[in-house]
Amino acid sequence: MNADIIQIDAPANAAVGDTAIVDVSVKNISSIDQYIAVTAVYESTGLSFQFDYLLVSSGQTVVFRGWLTMPSKNVKVTAWSWYWDESQWVQDDLMTKDIAITVLTPQISDFKIADFYRI
Repeated sequence: MNADIIQIDAPANAAVGDTAIVDVSVKNISSIDQYIAVTAVYESTGLSFQFDYLLVSSGQTVVFRGWLTMPSKNVKVTAWSWYWDESQWVQDDLMTKDIAITVLTPQISDFKIADFYRI
């Protein structure tokens, strides 16, 4: 293992249509500098990330920021880390994070219809 996923930071819940930010923290645990990439999906849909790949120093942790538009159901984000072995990308680590849909409850107003007199 060279590209260890340390954590996925994402909201625990989001409302339908909201943009949910997904930060995947990856540490280069090899003894050399490595090109590292992250891919992720939710419901068979790929996430867009801020960077395609980064050159990461040995021992350094970097954050790949991605985002998704929350659908009308709970989602599981699955992220993979990859490293470049000088000839191909090698899948290295895997982590998941659940995002629940926020159920919006209607707000009840304190407005009251006052008594009225008919004229």
